[in-house]
Amino acid sequence: MKKIEILTSNNVSIQYELATVAQRILAFLLDIFVLVVYYLICALIIAIIATNSYFLSEILIWILILPVYFFYNLFCEVYFDGQTIGKKALKIKVIKVDGSNPTINDYFIRWTYRVVDIFLSAGAFAAIFISASDKSQRLGDLSANTTLIKLNPDIKYGIKDILSISNHGNYDPTYLQVTQLTDEDMLLIKNTIDRVSKHPNDANKKLAKDLIVKTADILGIDVIPKNKMKFLKILLKDYIVLTR
Repeated sequence: MKKIEILTSNNVSIQYELATVAQRILAFLLDIFVLVVYYLICALIIAIIATNSYFLSEILIWILILPVYFFYNLFCEVYFDGQTIGKKALKIKVIKVDGSNPTINDYFIRWTYRVVDIFLSAGAFAAIFISASDKSQRLGDLSANTTLIKLNPDIKYGIKDILSISNHGNYDPTYLQVTQLTDEDMLLIKNTIDRVSKHPNDANKKLAKDLIVKTADILGIDVIPKNKMKFLKILLKDYIVLTR
């Protein structure tokens, strides 16, 4: 499964899974379904309003239907933060490969390439480029420097999951300054621990190392134990004891 590694503003490296060709196709089909339903509704309205007027019906078609069909994807991605209705349903979205949000110009570039990527080639060009490129990019993505990521990671925890890790009883915290962190920080630490445990590859180990360095810097910890994962587990346990 393809992934993209993004460096956050806090200099922490985070991996996102990239949307697959199948997810993109399904999102596209859902958007087509939405447009078909919209067309049927508009056709009914036009039939009622312009029953005996061909000229009025033509005007209504140009006003109500054609702009939506032409600009649906562009409008949705601009105003819904990189998502169409289909993408929302599949929980995927457009981002820049550096992790930032695309600009209107980026969305416009992606939209213009749909003619080649999807319509003129029946989607063949898009499927080929997405499958072949390291960052799952079609021609429009390559030109706009964007890609599609999954919004649902493989491993997710809520704060309740962290609080139920174990009964700490008479445990004495090691790093009292851990209270400077937030619940969200702890979720990131727990997810990182589990990710490295489940997939101990170089990318995940680097993610853990960057997180440890950044966290130690924030907490003013000069000496980091040799067992890096144990260090993260201690921080997690300290936080629970001191804040709950």
